[in-house]
Amino acid sequence: MSAQKAPKGPFPPPTNPTWAENLYEAIVNTCAAEGFTPVPRQAVFDALSPALGQDEAKRVIERRGGSRFLRGTAHHIEQRDTDGALLVLKVELHGAGTLPWVINDRTRSAWLHPSVENQERLEELVDQQRQVAAWTVGAERAKAALRALASTATPAEKDAAVAAVETSEEELAREQRELKACEQALGGRRPLPVVRAVVEDGVPLAALTTEMVSTEIAGEVQRYAVDMLRRRARQRPYDLVESLVQEGQRDSTVVVLQRTPVTDQDGSQREIWRGHHATGANRADARLDIFGISAQQLLTGVPQSLLRLPGEEENRRMVVRGLGEILRRVSFRLNAEYADPERDSEGRAQRAVRIAQVPARVVVGARKPERLEESLRQLNVHEHLRGQLDYEDMDRALGLWSTLVKAYQAEGLLGELLAQEVTRGRVPATGLDEDSIADALVGARALDVLAVMLSPGDEVSPVTLRDVAIRCATVLVFPPVPPRPQNLAPHARMPTGRYWPVVRACLQEASWSQSNGAGARARRRTEIWAAVVAQHFLRPGPLAAAEGLFGKHEVQFGVRPDARSLASLLTACRQGDAAAWETLVRRHLLPGMISGAKPFVTPNQGSLESADRKGVRRAPSNAIQALVDAYTDPPEGVTRKLLLAFAEAVLRAPDSPAGDDMTPGTFWAPDAHGNSRKAVLADKEWFDALFPLTSFRRTKRQQQPAETVTGAEGKDKGPDTVELNEEIPETPLARMTRLRAELASAVASGTVSAAAVAEQIGRLLTTVEDAVRAREDAGDEKEPADVRALYVEDFNKIKAEAAKIAPLLDKATLAVMSL
Repeated sequence: MSAQKAPKGPFPPPTNPTWAENLYEAIVNTCAAEGFTPVPRQAVFDALSPALGQDEAKRVIERRGGSRFLRGTAHHIEQRDTDGALLVLKVELHGAGTLPWVINDRTRSAWLHPSVENQERLEELVDQQRQVAAWTVGAERAKAALRALASTATPAEKDAAVAAVETSEEELAREQRELKACEQALGGRRPLPVVRAVVEDGVPLAALTTEMVSTEIAGEVQRYAVDMLRRRARQRPYDLVESLVQEGQRDSTVVVLQRTPVTDQDGSQREIWRGHHATGANRADARLDIFGISAQQLLTGVPQSLLRLPGEEENRRMVVRGLGEILRRVSFRLNAEYADPERDSEGRAQRAVRIAQVPARVVVGARKPERLEESLRQLNVHEHLRGQLDYEDMDRALGLWSTLVKAYQAEGLLGELLAQEVTRGRVPATGLDEDSIADALVGARALDVLAVMLSPGDEVSPVTLRDVAIRCATVLVFPPVPPRPQNLAPHARMPTGRYWPVVRACLQEASWSQSNGAGARARRRTEIWAAVVAQHFLRPGPLAAAEGLFGKHEVQFGVRPDARSLASLLTACRQGDAAAWETLVRRHLLPGMISGAKPFVTPNQGSLESADRKGVRRAPSNAIQALVDAYTDPPEGVTRKLLLAFAEAVLRAPDSPAGDDMTPGTFWAPDAHGNSRKAVLADKEWFDALFPLTSFRRTKRQQQPAETVTGAEGKDKGPDTVELNEEIPETPLARMTRLRAELASAVASGTVSAAAVAEQIGRLLTTVEDAVRAREDAGDEKEPADVRALYVEDFNKIKAEAAKIAPLLDKATLAVMSL
C-alpha cells in the first residue's frame, strides 16, 4: 500500500471502520424495531461499508434515545405483510463496488441443475482450463526462445528450439481437445450454484452464502454468468455502456450481500463478501466494464498491475483481494486522473464520473431469512416479465414456471397436489418439505430432495429423480380438474377445483368459457412444460419440438400421472400392456426423445429443412403416435423386444458416458432381439426409417382414475368377479360420457391425420417439380401423352377424395353445436 495521501475527487474512498460499526448498530436496532432479522456483522464490514459512497454512512444514521437507528427516509420495506418481506437500505454505492448476481432469471436456461455429477464435471473442466493456460504460456515461451536464437546458433540448437515449439504445440492441441470434451460433458453449460441464507449460531440471517468451492471454480462460475448475461443483452436496442457514460444511472436497483467461501490453491480457506445485484445485473456489469474491472476479478482478486499506485513497483504475482483495498486503489487512480486539468476527455476517469456513485437498495433485513433467495428471485422474475428487454422463449417460460411454483406454495397447495397426484397418498402433504422441493423444481438445488416421492423399492438414481421431477412438472402445469357433477345444471358453471385458478392467475389465462383462447392456453402451457423438462438434460431441445403434444383436452381436464414406477411400467410393457406402453412413451420417454444428444423428435418447421438434415420433417405428435402404435401394430422389422430396449436406452442415455466413437448421451440402435447393433447409431434418421411417417387413427388417451388401488388384498372365501351369460346394456348416461371422452381424441386424431395428408401431398408436388427440373436439365423429351394423362387421372381421383372432406366437416360443425 502506498503512503501517499489520496487525492480528492468524485470517486469515494472506503468508509472509516468506526462508521461501519455505527452503521451495523443502526441496522440491528432498526431490524429489531420492525421485526426483521438483520444481516451478519461481517457482511456490513466487508461488503457494504467499503462500497458506500462519500459520507453515506453518516447520512443514513440518526440517534434516538441514546441508540443509533436508520433514518426513516433511508430505508423502507418491500413486499410488506408477506413472509418474503425485505428491509432495504437506500444508499449511494461506489460504481465499482458491486457485481452481477449469478442467479439471473433471464439466463436460467443456460444453467444445469446443481447435482453432484455436474459439480464433478465442472471441477474437471476448471482443472483442464488450468492445463490449457499453462501450455499456452509454455508454447509462447518456446516460440519466443526460437525467435531469440542468434544467427550464429548451431544447427543442433536450432533443431532443439524447433522441436520444443512442436512439442509444446502438440501438447497444447491435446489439452484443448480434452477441454472440448469437458465442455461437451457439461453440454456447454454450468451447474447453478446453490445459495442459502447465512446461518450463525444456528440462526439464519439476511444474507446469502454459497457452498465452499475452489477459487478457480468461483471465478469460472462468475465469468460464465456474465458471459450468458451479455449474450442475452445483445438484443438491447441501445449501447448500455455508452448510456451510463453519458447519462449515469438514475434508477435504484436491489443489492443482496453474499458470502462465497473458497479454497485457494495452497489449501487455505477464506470468505469473500460482496454485494450482488439481484436486479440491474446488466448495469452492474456495464459499470465494471467502464471502470476496467471484470466481475470475476472483483470477486476473486484484481491483478496489482491494473491497480498500481504511484511509486509502486509492478508485481505480476500480486493480486488485490479485499474489496476496501480494491475500491481505494480505483478511487485513488481515477481521482488523480480527474484532477489533471489536461485529462483525456475519453479517459477512464471522465467516462466513469457519472457512475462514480449509483443509487441502490441494499437488503439489510428479512422477515424470514430462509426465504431470502426465493424473494430475490421473484423480484428478478417480476422485473424481467414486465421489463422492456425481451425474454428468450426458454427463459420466459422458466420465469413463468418459477412464478407458478411460488404461487402454489403461497396458496399452501404445492405439497397437497404433489402428495395427492405424484405419491398417490403414500406420502402425506405434511411429509413433504415444500421449500426444498420448490427449490429443486425451479433448479435452485439438486433433485435429491425429490427422493421422498419415489415409489417404494425404487433406486435413487439420476433416471428416477429426473422422472419424478418431470411427473411433478406435468401435474403442476396441467393440474387435475374434478369431474362434472351429475346433478349440475346444463348451463351452470363447471367447478374447476382448487388448482386450476392458481395456474390461470399465474399465466393470466382467460376463463374456459372463452373457447377461442383454448388453443393459446394449450400452446403456452406446453411451452412451459417443455422448458421445464428440458432443464433436466445436458442438451435441451427447442420448445417447438413439443408443439401439439398437449392439447385442449389436457388443459381442460388435467393430466393425472400413472401411479406405477418406471420399473413397474416397463414390466407391464413386457407383459403386453398396451396402455402402459402409451403412458411410458407419452409421459416418460418423450422428454428424452426431444432433449437427447441425438433427438428423435424435432420441430415440424420448414426452416429446418436442408440437405444435411437427418430424418424427415414430421409433426412431433406424428413421431410419438407412430412409436405408440408400433406396440400393437408394429412396422416391418419392429418387435416388442426392440421397443423395450429402445425405451430403456432413452431413459438411461442422458447419464451414459462417452464410448468408442460415441459422444456422451448416445447409444447404438437395438435390433429385433433387443441387442445393440454396433456401429448403427440410434438417431432421427434411424428412428424415422423404423417408424415411418404415416396417417393413422389415434386411439383415445385413457385418463387415470381418481383412486388406483394396487397390491394384494387378504384372501376371500369367494371370487371377486363373476362372468354373466349376457352383456350388461350400457346406460344412456354412461354412453354419453364415453362418447364425449372419445370426441376429443377423435378430433385430435383427425387433425393429425389431415396434417399428415397435407404433408404427403406437399411431398408429391415436390417430387413432380423435381422430376420436371431433372428432365429439363437432362434435355430429355416429355413422357408420352397417355402416361401423363394417367397421372392426371390419378391426381383427379385424389382431388375428388379431398373434396369430400369440407362438406363432412361442415356437417360436423353444425352437429357439434348441439353437443
